[in-house]
Amino acid sequence: MSSSFIPLASTSLPDLKSSTLIIPSVSIGNIPQLTIDLLIHTLDFEKIGSLSDTYLYPFASPIDHTVDKPQTGISNAIEIYYNSKNHVTVIQQRSPIIPSFIDAYVNEIINPFITKCQFAKVFVLDSSDAGLVEEISPGTIDVYTQEDFLSKSLESLKLSKKQITSYDHSVYGRALIKAITDDSSVAPELNVLVTYVYEGDNFYDGEVLANKLVKVMELKQVDKWIKPVSWLGVYGDKPLPNGMEDGLFG
Repeated sequence: MSSSFIPLASTSLPDLKSSTLIIPSVSIGNIPQLTIDLLIHTLDFEKIGSLSDTYLYPFASPIDHTVDKPQTGISNAIEIYYNSKNHVTVIQQRSPIIPSFIDAYVNEIINPFITKCQFAKVFVLDSSDAGLVEEISPGTIDVYTQEDFLSKSLESLKLSKKQITSYDHSVYGRALIKAITDDSSVAPELNVLVTYVYEGDNFYDGEVLANKLVKVMELKQVDKWIKPVSWLGVYGDKPLPNGMEDGLFG
């Protein structure tokens, strides 16, 4: 296992070899992270460890959970979850990368983890500002496959069958794609999903991307996504707290 991986002491480590890895980028609206949240809590992923947070802003929080399954403990900046039924591994990143350390983070933390675990496929989830791309409607999701990356450079790829000046991914997304495609020793099948959105209430966008991902991966379709408690109250969907009893912020 990669030296950047820190296994959870209370959990036996599964064999991740040949599993599918899903990686969220750090991008507009946090759509990739919202999608990972839905996967974790709907498909019963189990936390198996974390990665080094050397290049991330310090972060700690109570463990996120669903209303009917309360948990105790601490969540880290970047965690690894595994689903044995579908042989799928996901990374959940809860903290941004410190500016100017994106390449170091990708090359020293993420890519070594991919190489060591020998994943069969890697799906990168990304999001981009719909307001900056005239040719694409909000809500559009582009899917890029291994064939796209083998036949074209990042700059020459087409988005929604229309040529634009650059491959409009987040800086982290581009660095991650480049590292995976440049490293012949990794050799997983690379797929990228990028959704175009406006930033705001993006919970629905997370569900849309989750549905698309499940379809592309040919997993069983989900009738209703289960949302964690961290989603509650963000946009006024819980009662206003009593300032005297609950404090200013409840």
